[in-house]
Amino acid sequence: MGGMHGFGAVVLPGGELPYHERWEPRVFALWAISEVEGLGAGSGRALRERMPPDEYLRASYYERWLWSNEQRLLAKGTVSPGEIDAWVARLEADEQPPAAKRPDQGARVVDALRSGTGELAPAGETAFRVGDAVRVKRMHPAGHTRCPRYVRGARGTVGAVRGTYPLPDAGPRHRELEPVYSVSFSSEDVFGAVDEPPWTLHLDLYEHYLEAA
Repeated sequence: MGGMHGFGAVVLPGGELPYHERWEPRVFALWAISEVEGLGAGSGRALRERMPPDEYLRASYYERWLWSNEQRLLAKGTVSPGEIDAWVARLEADEQPPAAKRPDQGARVVDALRSGTGELAPAGETAFRVGDAVRVKRMHPAGHTRCPRYVRGARGTVGAVRGTYPLPDAGPRHRELEPVYSVSFSSEDVFGAVDEPPWTLHLDLYEHYLEAA
């Protein structure tokens, strides 16, 4: 929820488990197949943020993934409007789904997931250097962003230059390569003073989230 208040504890019992229901791995597999085979369009994370708020808050993690998977398939034209609901009705009537005869698909998808890389490209010229004091901009973007709400306006220190990576935020700069920094913050600067000793928070943040402090 981007650090918004009032949504309960972040760490819950069983939170370390990858799945909690037997159907959830299937949702992940559907996403992986559509991603590797190029069957969907758009960013699943950005699409999930477009769910009607009441549906989003009622849905579990993988229910949100299922919703965004369907939206990506619709956007690409892989499925047509109403097709999924029609298949649900046919399956409820005990109709057997057609068998997909792609014996190599599973191995190809698993290999793609294992060999895919999320490494950052070299940074090159950057606006900030290690040791620079920076402040996270106070901003309220209308679309998707990876800048946590709770850190906006906080002052920190650049601890490392990670490299460059495509910017996932919605808008005209979407997918542009941009420097990414590791920035350290005092817990008191972000969350305020509490009874326990202060600690250090490290966040990786894109360059355009930052300004000189």
